[in-house]
Amino acid sequence: MSMDIFTLPGCDYDSNIYVIPGEYPTVIDTGTGFHSQKILKEIQKIVKGKKIQQILLTHEHYDHVGGVQHILQATDDLPRVFAHKDVVQKLKEGKSTFAEMLGGVMPCIQVDVALTEGSQITIGDDTFDVLLTPGHSIGSLCFYSKNTGVLISGDTVFSHGGFGRFDFPGGDFNLLVRSIERLAALNVRHLYPGHGPIVEECGKDHVGSSLLNIRSMI
Repeated sequence: MSMDIFTLPGCDYDSNIYVIPGEYPTVIDTGTGFHSQKILKEIQKIVKGKKIQQILLTHEHYDHVGGVQHILQATDDLPRVFAHKDVVQKLKEGKSTFAEMLGGVMPCIQVDVALTEGSQITIGDDTFDVLLTPGHSIGSLCFYSKNTGVLISGDTVFSHGGFGRFDFPGGDFNLLVRSIERLAALNVRHLYPGHGPIVEECGKDHVGSSLLNIRSMI
C-alpha cells in the first residue's frame, strides 16, 4: 500500500510542508507564513478548491505554525487545527521570541483538536498513530503509519542522522534521546522530517543513525 505525500520543501527558515490528498485532505505544518502566497498556490495544485480538512502541527515552533492563519483564510476557515494538548494554551496566546527574532509575528492559533499520546488520526486515506516525542519541544509529535511505514517526524529526527536542537525553551536532551530510541524501534520505511530531504525506502537506517549520533553525546 502506498500513499501520496507531496513535499513543499522549506524556504529560508520555513519548515517543510506536507500535503496529503485523499478522503481527509491534510496539510502538515505551515512554515513561518513569510512564503504563504507561494505555498497556497502549490497546495491548490495538489488539493483543488478549498478542500483541505485538517492542519496538523508537529510542534509549536514559529517556523512550523506561522502560516496557519493564511491557510485558514484561503480555505474559509474550514480545516480543523490539530496540535498536542500541552501547547494548546501557548498557541492560543501567540507568543514567540523566535518569531520576533525573525521579524515575524506569531499568530494566535485556535487548536480545534488536542492530540494526546496514543491518539489515532486519519491522514489522507491512511490511519496514523500519534506519538508524543518531546525533547526538541514540549509538544513535539510524530505521526506513524504501520500500514505504509511512513514516519512524519517534525524536528525530532532528520535524514542522514540529524536530530532536533534541545537548547530551546522546552527542550530536553534526555527526553530527546528517549524519543529517538522509541522511533528507532519502529519499522520506518519513508521518513518525512520537519526540515531537509525526505527519505524513501530506507528510513529506519536514517533514524538509527540519529540515535547513534545523539547517544555519542552522552
